[in-house]
Amino acid sequence: MQNLIYFPTFEPPNSTWLKFALLYIENFNPIIPRSGRQHVSEDYHRIINDTDLITPYEPSYDQGDRASIKAIEYFENIDRNPHRFANLFNRPNLARLARENQKDFKIFEEKFSMSWENFCIYNGLAERTHGGINVTEELAFIFMSFLAQEIAFEEGKSIITDNHKFDNFLNHQRVIARNVITRGSFAQGVLGLIVPRNISEIPFQTLIEFRNRNRHKIRAFNVELNNSLNNIQNGVTEREFIERFNNIYSELTSEILTQSLSITSIPLATYILMQNTGTMSAEYINEIIGGIGIVLTSKVAIGTKWKDISNRHNCKRYMTNLERLR
Repeated sequence: MQNLIYFPTFEPPNSTWLKFALLYIENFNPIIPRSGRQHVSEDYHRIINDTDLITPYEPSYDQGDRASIKAIEYFENIDRNPHRFANLFNRPNLARLARENQKDFKIFEEKFSMSWENFCIYNGLAERTHGGINVTEELAFIFMSFLAQEIAFEEGKSIITDNHKFDNFLNHQRVIARNVITRGSFAQGVLGLIVPRNISEIPFQTLIEFRNRNRHKIRAFNVELNNSLNNIQNGVTEREFIERFNNIYSELTSEILTQSLSITSIPLATYILMQNTGTMSAEYINEIIGGIGIVLTSKVAIGTKWKDISNRHNCKRYMTNLERLR
């Protein structure tokens, strides 16, 4: 998974989500203005500096301005008829709560235009603080969802979050693509079955080192997740996904037989060598087979099958390494 905008906070408040992310997400972009870098945890700093998982995104003025306009318009609708929006936030009167409740969620000033700040102050929705404004959790979430959408649209990215308090609002606004939710949930389910230890107990440093050692295998794992996405949506379970890698080499044998080859016509040493996908390319296999006097009717078919099996082999190796993660 990559090309992802993370919101609403700088870093996930639940470390479990971030630990899973180290094991399968290619890269994600939390919305962090330059003045906010000092407000992230030491572990988060380490992940940013020592891995390719996190690339902080600094919003532009235009993105913040468009988000400000949309957030103002949305809250004006809430203010006119708060009960219409009650179910979206599980709050009977969000307009009143936004004015009366504790305002302890800061929105940094680099994220919005003056129109949003003036609107919030004038309507009793915010308190000015150094470098931004403080608002309620609900109002901060609304604004950040619009900012994430503006960034995602402009950059051609998808949106992710680990905050599920306001899923009904997100569904109403069509903020997060369904395939992103399905894929993320499925990936974490697969990892949960394979990793032998409760991931919350594994130190960040261990996961950072594991990710860096297995970086190309994580890419293979993600390719297989993408290839399986249709099957995932059709009800394939996490355990079935894992089990499909048990017989990956038999497919190459089947392809060879399809090309009218007898497996007995291939010397044993050559056949064993072909089972090790880490030793050769598809072109090398063609040369070996040609060298022993066998003509393939479709080198393209063998090459395509070999490339697919090679990737699945790396995915299988990654899952094997996950089983040893302590």
